[in-house]
Amino acid sequence: MPKSTVPIKVIVLDDTQREDDGSLDIHGHAFLDQARYDWLKKELDNGQAAGQLMIIAAHIPISVEKPDSKLGWWNDAKNAVSQAGLISELQKHPNFIMWIAGHRHLNTVKAFSGTTSENSFWQVETSSLRDFPQEFRAFEIYVNSDNTISIVTTNVDPAVKDGTPAAKSRSYAVATQQIINTNVYTNNPTGDPSIKPMPTGSYNAELVKKLSPEMQDKIRNLGTPVRH
Repeated sequence: MPKSTVPIKVIVLDDTQREDDGSLDIHGHAFLDQARYDWLKKELDNGQAAGQLMIIAAHIPISVEKPDSKLGWWNDAKNAVSQAGLISELQKHPNFIMWIAGHRHLNTVKAFSGTTSENSFWQVETSSLRDFPQEFRAFEIYVNSDNTISIVTTNVDPAVKDGTPAAKSRSYAVATQQIINTNVYTNNPTGDPSIKPMPTGSYNAELVKKLSPEMQDKIRNLGTPVRH
């Protein structure tokens, strides 16, 4: 949990389909009913007014699947906002820095460019621990000497002992990769040329975000930058 003196707000968002939405497919789409979308906009507005850097943690990523995909945004009248409308809303909040998600069992990074650097943000996807490579994700946020911030996002391999359930799980993940060839970039392309696959299945990056003048002034008083 962020320290009380650090102006970071994490918004945990349920963007999965409702059971009563009338859909007859696999229910893998991203979806926000009006109540959830209104709540999200209020949380973003409050975080912006409070001078907080904001991160959204959701299950389903945005703008990485083809329009007809069953894993992407649900293009239905029951959805309170279109995918383009949601991205536009996010980019109205310069303090929004990152959307993190799972759902597709991939390790990827995608940039969302706004009309200015301050209105741009990043998206980071992380696979499940049942998948190969079996890794969790660490996020470290640093203030740079030019008052930008860096988000260092790293896939971490947990150590496992031979003969343990964790080791057996890893062997299953390796076997699944070898037998089924779960390389989704080969078997199920995302259709998004901005996402570059990594040969190991991991995706580590340092993501730089330019802040608004107001946020630069605020973080300037929080201490000495630890990165240059």
